Amino acid sequence: MRRVRAVAALLLAGTAVSYGAAVAPAAAVASPAGGCWAYVPGGAALDSPPASDISVGLGAWTTVPDGGFGLETAGATAVGGTRVAQVEIASGPVLSAQDDLSGTATFLLSVDGVPLAAPADAAFTVAAGEPVEGLEASVPIPIAAAGPHQVRLEAVYFDAPASSLRVACNGQTQGQPSPGTNPATTPTATDVTADFTAAPAASATITAVADQAVLDAGRPADVASIRIAGLASSATATLSLCGSGGSCAAVGSVTTAADGSATTSFTVPGGAPVGAGTLRVEDEATTVSTGFTVLGVQRVAAAEALEADATIVTLTGTGWDPQRKVTIRGYAGTSSSVAATADPEVVADVDATGAFSAQYAVSDEATRSVIVDQARSSSHIGAVYLISGVIGGAATPDETDDPGEGIDGETGEPGGSETPVAETPESPGGAVTTPLDPDAGVEDPGDIPVPGDIPVDDPAGGAGAESESDDLAVTEARLVGESSFSELFGGAPQRDLVFLVENIGAETVENPIVRVSVGRSDDVEPELVGADVGALDPGEQAVVTVPLELPMAAFGSYVVVGQVGDTEPGAFRVEWTTYPWGLFAVNALALLLLGLGVRHRLDLRRRARAVALDLPDGAAVVDLTAADAWWAYRAGVGPRPVPRASLAPTSAPTADEQVPGEAGRRPRRGRDVVAEAFR
Repeated sequence: MRRVRAVAALLLAGTAVSYGAAVAPAAAVASPAGGCWAYVPGGAALDSPPASDISVGLGAWTTVPDGGFGLETAGATAVGGTRVAQVEIASGPVLSAQDDLSGTATFLLSVDGVPLAAPADAAFTVAAGEPVEGLEASVPIPIAAAGPHQVRLEAVYFDAPASSLRVACNGQTQGQPSPGTNPATTPTATDVTADFTAAPAASATITAVADQAVLDAGRPADVASIRIAGLASSATATLSLCGSGGSCAAVGSVTTAADGSATTSFTVPGGAPVGAGTLRVEDEATTVSTGFTVLGVQRVAAAEALEADATIVTLTGTGWDPQRKVTIRGYAGTSSSVAATADPEVVADVDATGAFSAQYAVSDEATRSVIVDQARSSSHIGAVYLISGVIGGAATPDETDDPGEGIDGETGEPGGSETPVAETPESPGGAVTTPLDPDAGVEDPGDIPVPGDIPVDDPAGGAGAESESDDLAVTEARLVGESSFSELFGGAPQRDLVFLVENIGAETVENPIVRVSVGRSDDVEPELVGADVGALDPGEQAVVTVPLELPMAAFGSYVVVGQVGDTEPGAFRVEWTTYPWGLFAVNALALLLLGLGVRHRLDLRRRARAVALDLPDGAAVVDLTAADAWWAYRAGVGPRPVPRASLAPTSAPTADEQVPGEAGRRPRRGRDVVAEAFR
């Protein structure tokens, strides 16, 4: 019987019902190609043939100009991930012109022509004669292969089992009664598709590092460019530099495109972990890393060995820009601003780890230092080694007598075996040491005459000379940190004082003293703080951090003064300004409330004064006669006064009215009414 009613309704509706006449296909997003067919299913399976037709012609996908049919994918873009297909219908077909329906809409999808194992379902409820609206469904798509892929909407089935009604909508353009060709008997895929491209794997590739010849290393302030692929579509990915110990420093973020790719750049921060590590890129579902080394301060270790006419300085460097050459020259001073000496320069190659080893021959007496220089794209980096000052002078075999000759009888000059000169061990001053053989025998020299007075010149820099102060320089002093919530309301402000210490002297400095103080003016004297600088070789730098804290409720400008070592370049000064704005706001609010309270009290006084001013001149607010009678009674000299009934203010007579029972009396004035109220 329900089937008969449905057929009758469709016949009466004619073209007003979606199944009454064919509708020309519109744009894919407005309405898919093909149409819909209503029927009584012959079984529960979606591909069951119709038991009987309800439609008499091909119905339209939608009854509005734009049905809002959409299919898109989102999620992973690399093989092994899972992507999600999302299908929606803003306004679909009219399922029945007579019955209210409830059921399930089943969306059949395929990937590259292969149907998905599971369909996407969405429940619907629709009134008679109204189109199905606001349908959304999603289904996961495992990514099994790299390359381009296409997701297609094959068909949509609207199933209302309680009403024995099923509507098949697909790309079929013919609407012949069953068993003829129609969307129910011969389904055809729609033209609604969504494309995506899968990457073989998620990847992060560094494409360039400014001022570097390699792609896997950089030092602070270098800018690196990176290409990302295989991440989630239109997702936010974060970039971090991580050290081998697990600590990471965030360097930026980027939003990927629909295909999961992105290109961006980041600047290597000063706080990044130094040494071999990784650049980590991650979104909510995927993490990918690539090797990246953060270069620290370039260093040079040196050792000297004496030859007959020269001193050979063996230099070993670490922390230099990889795959770039370094140039080694001798200079008459401690910096490259002076002229180079006659010693020939040496060019050495730096390996992929930033290390090199080279020998430099010093024969020019004017050479005081050996400077290693490396040219970058926009700057230079270098290191200075101060030689010991001993150039050449190593003994040769022809300068000594043959072993075993003893004492030359004619000249009295001593003979004996040659004592070899050892290579100079690595030391800050580069001094030459000559080891003695403790096992060598010592022959009794006999009577040695006492030498006469021989003048001895005290060498410069000897034991009696005054030692030089540590030559340190402080640069880039700054305060790091943000205002906390408690600081806004008078809490103790806290910051980190960060500065760069460089050894500009000629000798290694071991853990120099650091003094820091905070005051209102520059006159404050720096005090000793527990900051560990460590050992600094000549030309070496170190970053020092000192935590600072001001007292509670501090406001205004303060001066941070400091000193590293005892020389003038080691002094520095930083300004610190802080204001507890939240505390100011609370005090302002308290003053406002206090002012409102005072104003309210003054208003009350004005009202009381207005009542008193309403009385005639000389009149009392209190009935003095009644008061005298009361006090006479209390003193025992008068009768007990009889109280008179007081009148409520709401019923009190006016000044010219008379109280009942008081006829013949004079009219009462306002002062009499007030007086009675006090009796």
